[in-house]
Amino acid sequence: MGKSDIKYFAAIDVGSFELELGIYEISTKSGIKRIDYVKHTIALGSDTYKYGKISYEMIDELCDVLSDFRNIMESYKVEAYRAYATSAMREASNNMQVLDQIKVRSGIDISIISNSEQRFISYMSIDSKGELFEKYIKNGTAIADVGFGSMQLTLYDNGGIQSTQNLSLGVLRLREMVDEIDNVTEKKHNVLTELIDNELNTFKKIYLKNKKVRTIIGIGEPLMYVFKYMDNTSGDMIIDYDRFIALFDKIRGKSVEEIENILGVSKNHAKMILPSVLIFQRIFDLFNANEVWMPGTLLIDGIAAEFAKKTGIINTGHNFEEDIIASSKSLAKRYRGNSKHTTMVEKNALCIFDAIREVSGLKDRDRLLVQIAAILHNIGKFINMKNSDIATYNIISTGEIIGISHDERMLVAEMSNIDTEENIYNKRDIRLAKLSAILQIANALDRSHKQKIKDFSLELVDNQLILEIKCMGDLSLEILSLNSHRNFFREIFGIEFILKQIRTF
Repeated sequence: MGKSDIKYFAAIDVGSFELELGIYEISTKSGIKRIDYVKHTIALGSDTYKYGKISYEMIDELCDVLSDFRNIMESYKVEAYRAYATSAMREASNNMQVLDQIKVRSGIDISIISNSEQRFISYMSIDSKGELFEKYIKNGTAIADVGFGSMQLTLYDNGGIQSTQNLSLGVLRLREMVDEIDNVTEKKHNVLTELIDNELNTFKKIYLKNKKVRTIIGIGEPLMYVFKYMDNTSGDMIIDYDRFIALFDKIRGKSVEEIENILGVSKNHAKMILPSVLIFQRIFDLFNANEVWMPGTLLIDGIAAEFAKKTGIINTGHNFEEDIIASSKSLAKRYRGNSKHTTMVEKNALCIFDAIREVSGLKDRDRLLVQIAAILHNIGKFINMKNSDIATYNIISTGEIIGISHDERMLVAEMSNIDTEENIYNKRDIRLAKLSAILQIANALDRSHKQKIKDFSLELVDNQLILEIKCMGDLSLEILSLNSHRNFFREIFGIEFILKQIRTF
């Protein structure tokens, strides 16, 4: 089958409140088209957020529904599928057993994705809407990805990510928190407002500062429910502040039962609507935004977009790799790590990677990871000058870099905390060893932090990587540092690193 031919693909989202299946036609010529959609309400999050694990009864229901999904996929003769689980499964203490039961009973392999991967995939779904996404992110836009378990707030400006944070403002989680309160609607409303404002005000003080948010891009299932029922609209729409408040007034102060009757929804959905609307009303007010754009996309749409890009069927759209780099630079800036030295180490690491790419056994994704590690390699000095490696490791391992997985983030963190080659060998991870060897040499070439080596060329000749530099200055410190790491580089790659200094007069 050629790349221009139609490929049938299935995407499954095992969410906190629903199971969703999307069947897609994907082709180079026609793009991505969802041709079937099935969902089943199952509140996994109610079990996880209350009890920390998923009950046997819920596992049973999960397996039955996913078996039905499997039959649907087979009827379409799908050639590939991806099934992802998010926060409810991620936080369940028995998730290993649950995934095994699903695999055995339904034949479906489910991957638990990290929060940053989940949000990144959601942004890919917005990108599938075309030029509107690129238009909005050029100036003052916040993406509010409100889920059942949590919410991600990401600030875009000048076409790139400025900052991103995960907040405990998931609709189901908020609902569970106020369920214990007496059945007085006004009291629940006030408690929800205080919970939401507490998180949003902290975000605003730390990350928003003087930035102006003109547009909120609202995504996530709870939001889609709200506007589908409140405005009899489905899919893509833009709502200004006045229209939003008019919609909000329909349900302000109403009980769950009244919302059921007004909007004609089930009790389970009615419970989710007030927290959803309240979150956006508070974002509107606190950020002083003008409008909210709802592209009407689902996580499964992003899963299909991710598959199409990774397999090379579709290569157009927003450059999300640049977002990952921008997110890393934003983190470095927060810890005063965005220095000339950092820029130099980043450049050196990429040059070394590219020079040995063909013989290194490393992939394009590894190039991105060593670039992130170079950007973040010295941010720990902001916390602790003496033990900066450990501080850097702690910041990266406990933080969030949108678009990379938990395992990839831990790999970047490990690269920053390698003080001896023996430590790398103890990890018994050849990928870590290779990327660390590149980062060590890249850092050594600017050991003085004075960017003495600017004009240079790198060439791989047989098993020698020759660095030819034009420099009149004293490179004693750089050569000393290079000599302490070149043996490890040779052991890992089988390549001798040779430095040739051409003096200019």
